[in-house]
Amino acid sequence: MNTSKKSRPGAGRLVLSTLLLAAGLAPALAAAPLAAAPEVRFYPQNGVFPHQLEARRGIGGLLLQNGAVINRGSEKLELEGASLEVLAAGRVVAAREYGPAELERAAKKGSGLAASGMLEAFAFQFRPDLLLGQGVKLGASPSLLPGEALLLGHQFIAYAGEADSLRLRFRGKSGGAKVEAAGELKILASPAAPPAAVAYHFPLAGRWFIGAGATTHSHHRWVAAEEFALDIVQIGEGTRTSRGEGRRRQDYYAYGAEVLAAAAGTVVKVADSLEENDEILRQPGEALAAYNERVGMLQEALMQKGLETIPGNLVVIDHGNGEFSHYGHLATGSAKVKVGDRVRQGQPIALLGNSGNSTEPHLHFQLTDGPDALYSAGRPCTFVNVELPFADWERQLQTGDIVVTK
Repeated sequence: MNTSKKSRPGAGRLVLSTLLLAAGLAPALAAAPLAAAPEVRFYPQNGVFPHQLEARRGIGGLLLQNGAVINRGSEKLELEGASLEVLAAGRVVAAREYGPAELERAAKKGSGLAASGMLEAFAFQFRPDLLLGQGVKLGASPSLLPGEALLLGHQFIAYAGEADSLRLRFRGKSGGAKVEAAGELKILASPAAPPAAVAYHFPLAGRWFIGAGATTHSHHRWVAAEEFALDIVQIGEGTRTSRGEGRRRQDYYAYGAEVLAAAAGTVVKVADSLEENDEILRQPGEALAAYNERVGMLQEALMQKGLETIPGNLVVIDHGNGEFSHYGHLATGSAKVKVGDRVRQGQPIALLGNSGNSTEPHLHFQLTDGPDALYSAGRPCTFVNVELPFADWERQLQTGDIVVTK
């Protein structure tokens, strides 16, 4: 299955990398020709959002989904170290250092992904067309031949206070000279004050449970499009999400609930005919390990049918500000809107279901910078009509929260 997409030449290059000679060496090497500068690229490439770790103290966490350094020179590039730095007006306020051992592990992991076909199979996560560009291959070690790259992905860093950019720097040698390659991503919000360009409403009414959010122990955080997505379920007596044995999707408290437009906008995508399947539900007495193995096989079979099956039945709404809300795993035949419809905030658009890559009835909600559920970058969403009964103060939603709409 080919999931790669074409891009414009040079697309995905946020900040051009620079070649810096070590202090004191410039006069001695002035007559020598400079090697072509290594280049640092990112995906997503348009910036990075923090997620609140502690709202009142302004502590946030940044996740670098994918960063890569590419050897653009004609000589071998010997990488010796790297750093991930949070900057405030050019000053480093938090940093992570990577030595030769860490770079060696990163190189082996990246080249393994490429060799196994995972880099292309999950192109929506890595976007090799943007991150690497045509003809660039991932090297098997930090010693990069011309045209090779090293991938440094899923790197997390926490910081406090205000900051404006995230910088990734690599250090090494090429052609006898010390070199440094650096690139920066703009930090697009403050951990103390999440973005609020649109006053979004929670996409369901009543009392709900956040089964998975943007916290680092949840699966969503580690997928570029789903970094700030929510899996929303409803729980009943004994914290169960279903009545009885939960053999059928109709046994689940959340199933069939009205899904509401989070804000006014125009519907740009509707899928409504994908079948729901009770086979993926955990059966009474089924051991968790056995269930997880069975789910993995079912998910693999689902992906073989095409990436569009992953979100299942869905509605996507364009809010006109570069943000798109996605409502996934909807019930078959339940869509109440069509492409081109203008919807108001709070308008019912479909019913909650269990289609696509879903292990039980729930609503998958995400906000992104594009209409494609996978080939886009996630954005945080702040809801203005919710209360968190067990939180000390207002903050972004976290995995495990109980949410009550006003």
